[in-house]
Parts: sequence; structure tokens; C-alpha cells
Amino acid sequence: MGSDVHQTDQFKLIQTVIKKLTAQNHTIAFATDFLTNFATDSINCESSFAGFLVAPTDDAKNALFDIPYQILNANGSQSEETTIWMARQTKAFLRTTYAVAITRNLEQHTFWIAVVDQADREQSCSVPFYRTQNAEDKVFNKGFELIRQSFEK
Repeated sequence: MGSDVHQTDQFKLIQTVIKKLTAQNHTIAFATDFLTNFATDSINCESSFAGFLVAPTDDAKNALFDIPYQILNANGSQSEETTIWMARQTKAFLRTTYAVAITRNLEQHTFWIAVVDQADREQSCSVPFYRTQNAEDKVFNKGFELIRQSFEK
């Protein structure tokens, strides 16, 4: 039952954020370096959803997000700096109000999440994960929490 309650809370959070985005004619896009069904299953039919970009390699990140190899090499492909860059570029490329970028570092068992809001304010944080958790749900939920927080600023 605890898992069902948690899933219901996640769904409510996502729906609350999506409804607010839609009511304000805002749009959102996502970028990751891994394939996932979580975000698209949750919001793909909503008018506020502008797109989902996936760039699993340094070459893809350089080509799609224009991240210089110097940044990728100096900070790492799954670093906070790279994730923020991805969020900024996703927002600009898809011309959205909000962008969420997520990178996954399997070696360090960490996700980096970056959100750029309507005022171009950036928020980022790391989320640890363990193989026994449904980590993708947790990290996308955190992204929606960051967006909800930006409404209050």
C-alpha cells in the first residue's frame, strides 16, 4: 500500500504542475542522457508538453546542446555543469517556458537535475539512487518539485 500511496502522490504532483503550466500557457520540455518512459507516459498528451530530447553520448550532447568538449571533458558528461547547460539549451531550442534536464551517473549512483524557469532562473540538485529503487520515478518527481517551487518565486 505504501508504494501505491507514493505513486498517487507523484501523479498528483505532476498533474498539479501540468495544470498550472497549462492554465498559464506555459510549456515544458525535458532532456536526458538516458531513455525513459516516465515523463512521456505521464504528460505526453498535455498541451504544455513541448518535447523530450535524449543525448546519451558526449558527441550527442555537443551536437544537440552545443556543449563544448572542453566543458564535457573538464566537468564530466553527467555533471551539474553539463546538466544545467542541457536545460538552458533545451529551453532555447524548443522555445519553452520551462526546461528540465537530467543526467545519470551510473558509477557514482547519482542523478543531476537542472531546471530553468520562465525567468531563466536555474536550479540544480543531485539525487542519489540505488539499484533497488525505481530511481527514474524519483528523479522526475524531483524535477516537478523544482518546477512547483519556481512558481512560488
